Amino acid sequence: MLTPMLVQYLVGLCCLRWDPNAVDVTLGDMVLDPAAGKERDVDVTVTISEGPDVVRAFKAYEVKREQSPLNVMDVEQLCLKLLDMPTVTDRAIVSASGFTDGARQKASHHGIALYELRPWTRPLGEQFPALAPMAGPPEHCIRFSKTLLFWLDSQFRLLAPTATRDFTVNLSDPLLNSAGEPHSKFSSLASLQAEVQLRSTEILFPLEPAATILRTFPIQPIGSEPSISVGPAWPHTHTLDIGRDDVYVKVGDSLAKLESITINGQLQWQTTNEKPSYYVIERVPSGEPFAGAMVALGQRPGDMFGLVISPNSRTMGYI
Repeated sequence: MLTPMLVQYLVGLCCLRWDPNAVDVTLGDMVLDPAAGKERDVDVTVTISEGPDVVRAFKAYEVKREQSPLNVMDVEQLCLKLLDMPTVTDRAIVSASGFTDGARQKASHHGIALYELRPWTRPLGEQFPALAPMAGPPEHCIRFSKTLLFWLDSQFRLLAPTATRDFTVNLSDPLLNSAGEPHSKFSSLASLQAEVQLRSTEILFPLEPAATILRTFPIQPIGSEPSISVGPAWPHTHTLDIGRDDVYVKVGDSLAKLESITINGQLQWQTTNEKPSYYVIERVPSGEPFAGAMVALGQRPGDMFGLVISPNSRTMGYI
């Protein structure tokens, strides 16, 4: 499920795809509110170029992901906030949970456009004429797979130069900070190892020999499992500096700082067929599409992959 921040990010990318004249899209922008005498946060702002060297239109979008539809009070507060920003020329509210009838009437009274982020289920050609030859629903026409580099059969060697003797850390053992308290990010060695493997593959994937192996050797399905395909595995060793992570372990009666981790094992390219989520942003109440998006979450919290489609062209933007 998309977090509120990822919803804002998705809306910002849809804004950029919608208007080819957009010269700047900012998340969490600060806009002056003269009535309050200060700048206030706006979820998404879009600056539009109206001609050579002329930038005039300034659009503001408030984005909400709530458990229930936005009601009159919710929309009224957002309307008044946007109306108190005179530099804004176009104002809109985007909701991932819809609007009550009263909220729609309130926004109409104040001249604020409403949009809903909804599951995208209708056939492509109905809302996106440029894609009319693709007659089926999005999940049949736009599919997604990702190819990532993975470590297999990994072994880890920890280096702590200040340790006074050899030591062993088990996967479930707690990791500490310099004060001897539980580490704020890595609760155990297992969580640190998982992070280090991600960092390692993020560094190694464009380098040799990984890049050549991906280009040269076929990636083939595993047995009867059609959703995963793999390439050949090859041995590798990688040492990463983790001094900045401020991770300590208890060695006897003292603390020893982990400065580096060496991974020994095999690397392998793996391709998985993802089941992404499909969303469409529609104008309320007309249902006019603003943009469509296919989204798959990444391996890290906050990572998102996919593409955004505008109803105005056949161009797709990757995110």
